[in-house]
Amino acid sequence: MQETGTGGSEQQEPEELPEFQDLKVRGRSVRTWAISAGVVLLVISAAFGGLKKAGDETPHVAAGTAIDAGQFEVKIQRAVAVKDLKPLFVPDEGGLLIAVVTKLKVTDDLGTTPPPDLIRLIGVPGVKDTDPPLGTTNLRDETMNPVLTPDAAEDVAYVWKLPKGTKLPADVSLTVQGYEHEDESLLDHHEKWLPDTIVADSTVAVKDNTK
Repeated sequence: MQETGTGGSEQQEPEELPEFQDLKVRGRSVRTWAISAGVVLLVISAAFGGLKKAGDETPHVAAGTAIDAGQFEVKIQRAVAVKDLKPLFVPDEGGLLIAVVTKLKVTDDLGTTPPPDLIRLIGVPGVKDTDPPLGTTNLRDETMNPVLTPDAAEDVAYVWKLPKGTKLPADVSLTVQGYEHEDESLLDHHEKWLPDTIVADSTVAVKDNTK
């Protein structure tokens, strides 16, 4: 009878496996392949990140350029400083008014008044970047905060006060707010246009009509 047991022969040592980083594929270590893949991913990521950054930049447009603001087509025409625009707008004592004249066209099928946040002055002394205008006026009939009809372009001025002692700037920077259409708003479940992102900025010379 043949005896069984472990004492008759020595156990074989298991064969040592190569470390992961020492494994080779097509003559190159796995570690090298991993580093190369990582570099490629970084390069791709950087490239597409650059595209995204470029896409996120607000376009700077010249006066007279048509700007798609969703609910409106906007053209910035000029900026003018005046002593007053009686009886609609009157500055504080010793101050001035500055008006940004736009060409506005409603792209929706419903008429609406020009929203106060459509245009903002940026970096103008005496006016905060977040300050809304005193109001708007249609230059055709001098109506304050006029109702614009669809597809009928109108010259509309946005008007701000410049405080007494404020040096009149040679030019002004401004932004144009974009609006996004919602079929059903989360708040009241009605169809409406809601502020979205700034779609353009511009710089226009200021004409001094105060003298």
